[in-house]
Amino acid sequence: MKAVIDIGTNTFHLNIADVLPNGEIIFHYKTYQAVKLGEGGINKAIIAPEAYKRGIDTLVKFSETIAQYPVKQVIAIATSAVRDTANGQNFIAEVLQKTNINIQTISGDTEAELIYQGAKAAINLKNELFLIMDIGGGSVEFILCNHSQIYWKQSFKLGAARLMDLFMQQNCLTFTDIKTIQNYLEKNLMPLIEACKIFNPQVLVGTAGSFETYAEIINVKKGRIFNPDTEKSFDFNTQELQQLLDFFKTSTQQQRLHTPGLIAFRVDMIVVASVITSFILQKLNIKKTLLSTYALKEGALLRL
Repeated sequence: MKAVIDIGTNTFHLNIADVLPNGEIIFHYKTYQAVKLGEGGINKAIIAPEAYKRGIDTLVKFSETIAQYPVKQVIAIATSAVRDTANGQNFIAEVLQKTNINIQTISGDTEAELIYQGAKAAINLKNELFLIMDIGGGSVEFILCNHSQIYWKQSFKLGAARLMDLFMQQNCLTFTDIKTIQNYLEKNLMPLIEACKIFNPQVLVGTAGSFETYAEIINVKKGRIFNPDTEKSFDFNTQELQQLLDFFKTSTQQQRLHTPGLIAFRVDMIVVASVITSFILQKLNIKKTLLSTYALKEGALLRL
């Protein structure tokens, strides 16, 4: 039995699972905590004191949970909020001292590879060229791939928490704000745009986080339940998805608070996530979008 901890910029996840010889993952326990490790310091390259304490407290609780299971290996992975901060190593040392959990800080490239391994276990990536996108709080990973190989990958410091800190001064965006973010994305995502001209991906695969939220909201509207803990994938209707993205981009906080299926800690971050998602779909002229509920955590279970 393995435990994997994903120490993200917004959310910390803990999964406890067995990995069978055929690659199937049997989950015994899943939880997450909206730590918001990047809050107050994401663009200053520091973990702010209150966020730092929330992070330590959460990992102490995770270690107590792990101790209740016959776990033989703990895999703890830190991404942008730790690797790109001046006090990230202090955070890692304090976690080790208080919990005996040894955190691995992985590069953006490794993060992209693990996301690919996770998505590949959830989605059939055969017959077409896919663009996988993982919107984190600190970074966004893009992978051009099929089932057999990665053709191109890159991690960009364009996560939702970073963009919120830079461009979302109120709890909603004006049309000017949206245009400013789109121009910023166009400038900073030029390597992706050029790579897509060469590889021409036909399908976007969004992993976890924001894409799970899109799926949950769309299903709630239809009187259905979509549970990302038990379902590996979801096939979006392109028109429905675009309508939802357009709503979020210009919505007020009050409108979002009353949106069935939207959990509280995503109420503000879903706005900039929707701007990113919409930009990618329109800029790259992608007509089909899938959700993979497997991403970094599952890739780590399978690979590490």
